[in-house]
Amino acid sequence: MALEETPFWDDRMIKNSTRDSNKSLMVSPEKIFIFPVPKSTYSFLENIWQSFTNKLVSLVDFDDEPIFNFSIFEVIDQDQLKIVATATHFKLREIAERRKIPGIDEYMKKARPIHLSDPRNESARFIQKSIIDFNKGLRPEVTFVNLKEEEIHPEKKILLSETMNHAVGIPLFVNENPIGILWGISKDPIPEEKVRPLILQLYSLFDVIEFVIAREMETGSDFYIAQKNIEKADTLSNSRNLFYTTTKDQKEPVTSIIFKSHQYNIEYRMDASFIIPTTEGYAVSVKSFIPEKLNTTGKNLLLIPGFFCRRSVMDKLAKELALKYGYRVFLMDMRGRSRQTMPKHGKKEGWTVDNYIQDDFPEVLRWIRWHHPSERTVVVGHSMGGMIPRFYISSYDEIKEQKEEFNLPKPEDYIAGIVSITSPNYISLKSNFIGLDTLKKGFNLLPHKMISDMILSMASFSMQATIQTIDLKKFFKLILNLHSSLRSFSYNIGTKVLTIKDFVGYKEITPPEWYFLMEDVFCEESVSVIMQFFQSQISNEKSFWSNDGKINYTENFIKNFNLPIYSVVGTVDKIVPEETLDDLANLPSENKVVTKYEQGHLGIIFHGETVRKMCIGINDWISALK
Repeated sequence: MALEETPFWDDRMIKNSTRDSNKSLMVSPEKIFIFPVPKSTYSFLENIWQSFTNKLVSLVDFDDEPIFNFSIFEVIDQDQLKIVATATHFKLREIAERRKIPGIDEYMKKARPIHLSDPRNESARFIQKSIIDFNKGLRPEVTFVNLKEEEIHPEKKILLSETMNHAVGIPLFVNENPIGILWGISKDPIPEEKVRPLILQLYSLFDVIEFVIAREMETGSDFYIAQKNIEKADTLSNSRNLFYTTTKDQKEPVTSIIFKSHQYNIEYRMDASFIIPTTEGYAVSVKSFIPEKLNTTGKNLLLIPGFFCRRSVMDKLAKELALKYGYRVFLMDMRGRSRQTMPKHGKKEGWTVDNYIQDDFPEVLRWIRWHHPSERTVVVGHSMGGMIPRFYISSYDEIKEQKEEFNLPKPEDYIAGIVSITSPNYISLKSNFIGLDTLKKGFNLLPHKMISDMILSMASFSMQATIQTIDLKKFFKLILNLHSSLRSFSYNIGTKVLTIKDFVGYKEITPPEWYFLMEDVFCEESVSVIMQFFQSQISNEKSFWSNDGKINYTENFIKNFNLPIYSVVGTVDKIVPEETLDDLANLPSENKVVTKYEQGHLGIIFHGETVRKMCIGINDWISALK
């Protein structure tokens, strides 16, 4: 299955030329009749139109600066246009200080529908013009409006606050029919040099909305999937072709999409998802980014996310390394991250960190080597994702002996080096929770099973009823007493959210980014994994042990790790103990680098400027590897 290549990607797309060989016969825009949105389409839209405005306020330019302060969606409702969805872009810090962002709520409450035939209804005129453009094979023209100088319908003008000065609008279509117009509103005008990149993003969003809604309406009207696909869409790229490809390793096809990146001005392919069986019926899932031109280092990259996180948390880092520096990048989802990675028949016991280290990770190394035998792998891990390769390498001999598996991938043969980002050697949270020290002393006196049962009784949620797991999204809802709707939560944030500040460690995280974390990154985790981390936290040994207590991973790492390692540290990280810096400096490795950034635990891979600076150092270091 392929998406037909369209003529939208030449300069005519930006200029939206209305050149026509029969201009004298062309109908004037004001005579175009706007049909009502069909009832079935309207019913579907009611469940997802909030995702349009959510996505628009989350747009950032190539420098990661937010573009719009507000967003509004006007839907065609019979013979009138009606505002039905709004969103605002703000920082958690601001919400904590001000409690409320004025303007958008009042706008929504006071807005009244405007008849399509009203000559002052500028939105209707834009939609009429867009119908002509669309019938010529062009995307609708993007409209720029100065709200303070141009004539605005009085019903709208009285709603504008002091921060609503400039608007950018694009009509939306589904199944070749207009459904309304989406507006982004900002305090300042869009700089001239950023107009074209913005139009490219808006056209990417136009395509996504049209394609997703049409597909979901046709295949089963899954509102949640439609919302998620719209809000997580990469508008910095445009999909050129979509194929379902076969691989000799699995029965299910792999989704292969070819993109054109606006930001990097190159084409690349994303393949998702390769399913790699591991042990006990479990599997791991791998996706890849392949740029149109690979670099000459002979190295590929394997990115591993951290505790409670899916691989999408690494997307920003992965694209920078693939599209700017030319690496073939693989991103790994460990067992339990999706239904595809779970056994068909549930087991009574969950999985442990040892399964990540001893089973899942080496199996992916084998798989990459099988497909790319001439390349060596640099493993890039965040948090727990950095612990996995470090502990595998340094405990390799013990793992091989205990598993009695003598064909385990030998680290120095498969791995060229490790990039470890805010990865602890053991767990020592710098939490301000009252009574943590007292709990630590008390838990040291309790049996392991009693502690496990206590945690499980507090918050237990299962992907499969026979496996004990905790869902971090539901756990946050439990401890923060949140509403069941994460979308409502993301855009109506109260001060309780600041309790996650230390966990995220990112001072400028926005509601759209928080939504991304909650809806697409945070996932379920086995209680056994949680217990291993908890035991390390309450232990006085400053060590991280295997679940059976036979391998001291921390001790082995400090004594045995001898491969090249590039360690990235967040100076305001509340998760990784500061004293581990001494451990990194004293490793047996002859090639060890420690670099620091003023970011927190998750913020270090979310903050665009930090990611770009970090990738410069990572690329220079990898390029010098043998």
